[in-house]
Amino acid sequence: MKLQFIVTKKDEEKLLKTILKEKMYISSRLLTRLKLNNNIFVNNIATNVNYILKENDIVTVDLTNSLNNKDFSDKFILLDKPLNILYEDEYILVVNKEKNMPIHPSSNNYENTLSNIVANYFKKQGINSIHIVTRLDHNTTGIVIFAKNEYIQELFIRKKDEINLQKEYIAIVNNIVKKDHDIINSNIARKKDTIILREVNEKGDYAKTEYLCLKRNYSKNYSILKIILHTGRTHQIRVHMSHINHTLLGDELYANENEKTIISKYILRQALHAYKISFNHPITNEKIVLTCDIPDDIKPLYEDSKNV
Repeated sequence: MKLQFIVTKKDEEKLLKTILKEKMYISSRLLTRLKLNNNIFVNNIATNVNYILKENDIVTVDLTNSLNNKDFSDKFILLDKPLNILYEDEYILVVNKEKNMPIHPSSNNYENTLSNIVANYFKKQGINSIHIVTRLDHNTTGIVIFAKNEYIQELFIRKKDEINLQKEYIAIVNNIVKKDHDIINSNIARKKDTIILREVNEKGDYAKTEYLCLKRNYSKNYSILKIILHTGRTHQIRVHMSHINHTLLGDELYANENEKTIISKYILRQALHAYKISFNHPITNEKIVLTCDIPDDIKPLYEDSKNV
């Protein structure tokens, strides 16, 4: 994989290392490996990073031998299962995750994980590392992005504003939501004495969740929302919905004692599906918009409700 940058009048007389970091988004760690491997070129000549650039210089970075492609066999068990692939190119893989499928191996589930399936798939392509860009809870279904190397993963962080990653969810919540549209701005923190639960807490991290009510089911007392995440806190949707008295159906983790029987009447896991994602491609800048079908356990609840 090679990267190229043509120096403009605006960037002439800058140090090469400045362009590498600020324009090509090379991290300090990756830059060290590139220098060791002599993989940085100006006009096809291996060049020191303190070189002062001139207009029309062509900067080329060869990532082939400098990416961390360490064998992942000590972290993942290769699991030969089919993937529901929504998009793939030489840089990223986007899949539709099924329910009851954790992304990471853990002590409770080391074998049946999405990362193990992706590891098996990548191994066949000669890729020996996994880089997760977006994550979902093990019982939330929908779109997950994997980068095929560490550089692409870092671009999603370092070029965040340019990539403009946006995620939309379908959620089914308890009770009838009165507003057709609203925004929740409530900080979220880890709940005291637990490593799993989160709560709305003014001392926590800023969190913003926007929702639009798509459908209401008055006879069964639930509402269907499109949810747009503006921040990415752990359990953000689940915490915010519970906080405004609209716990997700099936979400016993955030339901109060009076809700648990009610919310699990129609579905046995949190009714949350990451159905749409959009972003500007980290390399090509092409606008990518992907959607995936509503899963079988949510679809009947969706179809049994009236549009707003």
